[in-house]
Amino acid sequence: MSSPTTTTPPADTGFDPLVFWIQHKTKIVLLAVLLAVGLATFALSEYVRTKNGAAAQELFAKANSAESFRKVITDYPGTAAAGNAHLMLAEKLREEGKFDEATATLRAFLEKYPEHQLISGAWTSIAANLEAQGKVDEALATYQKVTTAYANSFSAPAALLAQARLHAAKGKPEEARRLYEQVMTQYQDNIAAQQATQEIRRLKK
Repeated sequence: MSSPTTTTPPADTGFDPLVFWIQHKTKIVLLAVLLAVGLATFALSEYVRTKNGAAAQELFAKANSAESFRKVITDYPGTAAAGNAHLMLAEKLREEGKFDEATATLRAFLEKYPEHQLISGAWTSIAANLEAQGKVDEALATYQKVTTAYANSFSAPAALLAQARLHAAKGKPEEARRLYEQVMTQYQDNIAAQQATQEIRRLKK
């Protein structure tokens, strides 16, 4: 009498997409929904950002008073136009002799827009405000910050000239001369070098 034949189960042929779908369809659908929501949210935020940026720039272009610059800052925070409005507002306040308010506006700009291309100009303006208020030592320290931290900026030669001028006013002609010579050497292709040359001639007289 022959023994019954043992049936060997078929070997696993690999990945079965139908089986995978049945086992994981809930997770797949959930992930797809989350991805769609994420993409829609990103697209909406980009649209809003672009629209806000354009509106902010339009408002900034029309602004010509302290109040109108404040409106740009208040209505469109975080935009490039709002950053520029801080600088223009600070200048308006400075023209009105409101140096403390101007400096506060510039410091707010520095905090909110640390990567702005006019950062060095903001520091130079703060130094100029301090100088106008007779705070010579604070002004000198701030001008020095510009020349060390932003040596390659458009503000650096102007900050060096300002330091030299203040040293000359304090009765330190040699220190002033050293700074003027630094301008002539380091920024020889800049108009500041011509001014430094003229100032050195005045020192000799």
